[in-house]
Amino acid sequence: MNAYTLSLSLLALLLLLQGCDIRAINEPGEDIQPPTVSFVTPLPNDTIADAVVPIQLNAEDNDAVVSIALSLNNAEPFHILTSEPWEIQLPTADLAEGTHVLQATATDRAGNEGTATVQLRKGIVVHEHVLRMVLVEVVTSANCPPCGPANELYQQQKSTTFFQERVATVKYHVWWPRPTDKLWHHSSEWARPRVEHLFDPNEGAPMGFVDGQKINNRASDWIAAATTAATELADARIEIEEHHRNGNLIHLIISVTGISTSSFSDLRLHTVVTETDIEYNDGNSEEIHYDVMRRMYPDAGGELVSIQDGQTSVFERTIEIHEEWNPDKLSVVVFLQSRSGRQVLQAAKLHL
Repeated sequence: MNAYTLSLSLLALLLLLQGCDIRAINEPGEDIQPPTVSFVTPLPNDTIADAVVPIQLNAEDNDAVVSIALSLNNAEPFHILTSEPWEIQLPTADLAEGTHVLQATATDRAGNEGTATVQLRKGIVVHEHVLRMVLVEVVTSANCPPCGPANELYQQQKSTTFFQERVATVKYHVWWPRPTDKLWHHSSEWARPRVEHLFDPNEGAPMGFVDGQKINNRASDWIAAATTAATELADARIEIEEHHRNGNLIHLIISVTGISTSSFSDLRLHTVVTETDIEYNDGNSEEIHYDVMRRMYPDAGGELVSIQDGQTSVFERTIEIHEEWNPDKLSVVVFLQSRSGRQVLQAAKLHL
């Protein structure tokens, strides 16, 4: 290769590098690489229970870290460390109860910065002792001969003060033994997937479930299981408030507080509208039907939620009153359930 050809090659290479804007991480005489910093202590989501919290950090840089600034909740730094060991004690007496974000910002000699954050909670999470509202779900049909006596026996117990205060009931009308039940037709969009999630429909009706667990086809056993379940403490707190009503629309505010919810990754929040005192007969002994599921929000599968222990999440629901419903006989039932294990952590109800 002659000198002319070599010069052209070097020129082409130079133009290529300039066109691609290629440069090293650190040009000669220029440091553009930020330092790294991480927390050794405290760890994410640690609970602040002592008067001071020890802070220990690791920091590295291609040149040298000259300082680490510490701040809380995006405020101005409360302390700046200027030499190793990168350690300090954080007083916590003046910190408010609740969640705080601790941030460390490391700076090198060239002014490059690297940050790390960790979330802390002040105060020990106290597990509430909340009475359980038991959820009883019944698979039934207006033309199922054994369903009539079972529902009538259950309704006698449900009318007691104890069941009125401590038990929420939802009845799903189904498509067997004959698909003529008009209560089934009205709610089939939500009833079928819910029933098929609960059990194999080939097992027949009636069938009772208490807090998500299948009992059997005897109302006396549903009553006994619900009475026993009511003695257990709840794993969550659920509160329902009718925020406002506008014509045929009802706006609800639902607050859910976790008690023993952190270990679940498949919790679903179900919202169910029920209607009672429906006069209708399709062949069995029932003339009046109670706690009939009319609609489920947002659908039969519920809403996937994640709620940590001590955390409160708020949900809004807008209920549209159907023209076939009696607005004076409507209630809403809300329950929190594990999708895989079907365990119901808590239920709540409100007459609309």
